[in-house]
Amino acid sequence: MRIIFLNAWNGRMEKDIKEFIVEEAEVTDVFCFQEVYTEARKMFENILTGWNAAYAHKKLSTHADFPLATYVKKDMRLISSETILGDVSGVGLGLYTEIEGKRGTVNICNFYGIAYPVRDGKCDEKLDNPERTLQSKTLIDFFCSLRGPKVIGGDFNLMPDIESIRVFSKNEYVDLIKEWNIQTTRNRLSWEMYPGHKQNYSDYVFVSSDVHTKNFAVPQNEVSDHLPMILDIAD
Repeated sequence: MRIIFLNAWNGRMEKDIKEFIVEEAEVTDVFCFQEVYTEARKMFENILTGWNAAYAHKKLSTHADFPLATYVKKDMRLISSETILGDVSGVGLGLYTEIEGKRGTVNICNFYGIAYPVRDGKCDEKLDNPERTLQSKTLIDFFCSLRGPKVIGGDFNLMPDIESIRVFSKNEYVDLIKEWNIQTTRNRLSWEMYPGHKQNYSDYVFVSSDVHTKNFAVPQNEVSDHLPMILDIAD
């Protein structure tokens, strides 16, 4: 099973992201997109005709808006879907999908973490705080009772060497960004928006210990201001 996670930037790079999705759709089973508003949703539905889809959206403020879209290849069974953290204020949003793979159920979370939590009247950097601790703990607790392989990925809006990331490894998940020595999940489009404040990380994929990862890649392209994370697992 091939799964692609990508903050789609609402399809702003229209020509490039269209070409990327069309090409990847030939070999991909699941797309997990973050930042999919009406414009991108219409675009993606036109490309991925007949694919099974699940959507989730939560808006807390101008800087805390979480539109998610997961597309599953039409010849695969999307068993169920539900939101995680949908009714919790001050945190991001997860879209859980249960998908029937060749060897059983695969549990996937498409996650979009809060970018600008406000504390003491100021916006935090992408470091630990109570909201982010709660996000990670809730995701781990949600998946704890589920059977079968678990894949949690998306735009976490977090730096790598913090407890909100380490907690996944402490709960026996493999951090594929670390495991595969990925040097960045961002690109020029991101860095030029914030000169003098370059950040290399924001996006992660975590897999449970029973997931056999055949390949994991973060190709350098400019289909968005984030890079796509492409995961191939034995399903």
